[in-house]
Amino acid sequence: MVIAALCLPDGLSAETSPLSDIASRLDSTGGFSADITYSVSLPMAEDDIVYTLRVSSAPEPGDPLLGENYIIDWQLPAGEEVSSGFLAYFDGHSYRYRDNRLMEHHYQWDSIPFLTPDGGIQRNGQFLDLLPRSLARQLRSMARDTTFTVTVTPGGVDDGRNACTVSAVQTIRGLESRRFSLQTDAATGRPLRLSVLYNPGMLGEQEVNAVYTYADTVALPPPVSEEEMIARYPDVFENFRVNNYSVENLRGKPLPSFALPTTTRERYCHTKGEPFPSPVILALLDPAVSSTGEVIGVLRSVIDRLPSQTGLILAFNSNNADDIGEQTGRARMGETHLISGRTLARDCGVSAYPVFILCDSSGNVADVILGYSSTLEEDLLQRGALLK
Repeated sequence: MVIAALCLPDGLSAETSPLSDIASRLDSTGGFSADITYSVSLPMAEDDIVYTLRVSSAPEPGDPLLGENYIIDWQLPAGEEVSSGFLAYFDGHSYRYRDNRLMEHHYQWDSIPFLTPDGGIQRNGQFLDLLPRSLARQLRSMARDTTFTVTVTPGGVDDGRNACTVSAVQTIRGLESRRFSLQTDAATGRPLRLSVLYNPGMLGEQEVNAVYTYADTVALPPPVSEEEMIARYPDVFENFRVNNYSVENLRGKPLPSFALPTTTRERYCHTKGEPFPSPVILALLDPAVSSTGEVIGVLRSVIDRLPSQTGLILAFNSNNADDIGEQTGRARMGETHLISGRTLARDCGVSAYPVFILCDSSGNVADVILGYSSTLEEDLLQRGALLK
């Protein structure tokens, strides 16, 4: 690696590698949000292919799979029409939409896509190389790769901002295979421009250029739940889910782990695969739904009429124990009332309330009933009688 010049922010010693310093600053950008113009040039095409992106990411130290959440929303004008799509990741959940297909992966259900040798689905995909932490990984990889010659130069100016530029050339078997150029803001460490030329001078030559612009506000914060994703893209989730990660997929599988506070300020914990003392009906409820009070009455009537002892867990998505208590009253024998149940609903794949999950004493989900209907009591009685 050749360092042509140093580009050191104030306070760093000359012993610090300029390339290492730029990578570290990209890694430590914290919350990141940018609009990006991303163009692809092909030698046989008259016009560039130009995407417009809205990109946002935020560090998530508690996530061992990536350590950050992100969303990339893209558009591609095509004549009079506009193609669009998105990529998003948070907490072991990956979503990708394009060409009327929403593909999703969830670590709890299938860990393999997240543990591939190239870093998993969460690190690989179109436009992900534009994120600051991904750029940092690329720079560190170049520093270790003897096929790259890297030059760092300071002092450039981009729209009045002092900039540092990393230039790299990859040579394999005597031929240039890639030219890379990254310009970063010397004051903030944020990326300003990225250019990559693949197979220069060859038939398969292709060049991509990305120009970053920044606003004072975050227009598209990274998601932290599926509920947020559905709120942003309701039509996509309703019409284009391919592998539908929903509560109905739980049948025959262990109920996910959870640990939630009760309305009496205790904590109720269940570990995935752990048995219950008896069969259980778990009701996921929203106290803001007008029928919730009626639903609780139906559930209690069902518990009283079932032929064998069955526990009842009422899990509310609200954090307000007082409001919940007004609807439930005191817990009856064998009942548990939980608050702050949004994480449990998310892990179960619930997107609308109410939902009723019927579990055998083994801890496995035997059946699922969605919604409140005139036949709910009869449905619960018939299916609850089959619980073991």
